[in-house]
Amino acid sequence: MSGSVPPLDPGPTPGRSRIGWWWLLVALLAVGLVTALVAQPWAPVETEPSVTPTVTSPTPESSSAPSSASPSVTVPGADAVFDATTAPALFVTTDDLVAEIPAADPEVQLQIPSGQLSWGLPLGSTIEPPECLVAATVVAVPPPWYDTLLWGNDALSFQQEVVLLADPAAAREAFRALVTTVDACPEYSQVNPDIDGATWTAEPAIEGQGVFPSIVQEVTHSAEGSDVPGYRGHLLVGNTIVTWTAEALTTGDRDAALATLGDPADLSAMVQERAQEAVRALG
Repeated sequence: MSGSVPPLDPGPTPGRSRIGWWWLLVALLAVGLVTALVAQPWAPVETEPSVTPTVTSPTPESSSAPSSASPSVTVPGADAVFDATTAPALFVTTDDLVAEIPAADPEVQLQIPSGQLSWGLPLGSTIEPPECLVAATVVAVPPPWYDTLLWGNDALSFQQEVVLLADPAAAREAFRALVTTVDACPEYSQVNPDIDGATWTAEPAIEGQGVFPSIVQEVTHSAEGSDVPGYRGHLLVGNTIVTWTAEALTTGDRDAALATLGDPADLSAMVQERAQEAVRALG
């Protein structure tokens, strides 16, 4: 027959069995797997179980941050206990006023002495809104002891009140309630039966500087058609809360009137210094 005839399969070549081809194929696959793992580091092979670190928040006992309740940072005099005999030492003096308030000189005098004014509102008077009562009376219920003094002249009215509580813990709680109320009551009024009342409008309170916790704010006292600018402060000392109000009685420009009272920070410092002396006198 003409044409070419394909050669017959000679069979397996010596040294090149089917088993050898199979192992070669496995080796190639293994090399490919290793290459893929190296090229994809986001898929590591873990030989040991991973451990997720646990973060534990420090407890108050283990925290190194200072705390206001820590004995190491307790305010000197925070636990001072005054009574009806020692509390009057918290009142400033005429000399203090003359030294710190420009309007006090000349002839500032004590106009309402000790024991003349009682705590609270006059009979029949109310505060509107009623939740602002503490802003006007310092505490919501009659305190164990209370006194107030008022100094003045033609240009100045300076009133200071001392509220005595049962103990320092009660005073701290009352002071917190007072600060909360002051923040929530930028304006409140005293409503009196059959006569004109008064309205107080206050700027936001700022924290006073000094040893004892305190706040100070600019206020406007409106009554009988006139507006009187001034400053008011509250101070926590042991088992007492000391409140002071300085009003400028000069007419005309508001800023000029406030300038006659001096810097509110200096007024707050004056009351702070007197309080420190009173604490030291306790022994």
